[in-house]
Amino acid sequence: MMEETHQFQLSADELKYLKELVSRDESLAGPLRIQEGEPGRRVTIRLSRAQAEQLRDCLTTQLASVGFDKNYSPNEQGQMLEELIDRFFVS
Repeated sequence: MMEETHQFQLSADELKYLKELVSRDESLAGPLRIQEGEPGRRVTIRLSRAQAEQLRDCLTTQLASVGFDKNYSPNEQGQMLEELIDRFFVS
């Protein structure tokens, strides 16, 4: 039995950020399999629950390492990461 996949909408900026993460962390390359769409357009990706959780774990680790300023407030990268972590939540 094949696991159900979930669709997630990404903006062009979110897609660009995820591509940068994938280029630095090959463990994400498998689950994401980012497909090119039209430049500047929203993109839909499909992930299983397990893949979405794996991605959220990676994003959370990234958030902890680069996402906060000296006052522990989310910086620009942190805000993007928080949005992506929320986006990939599967209830």
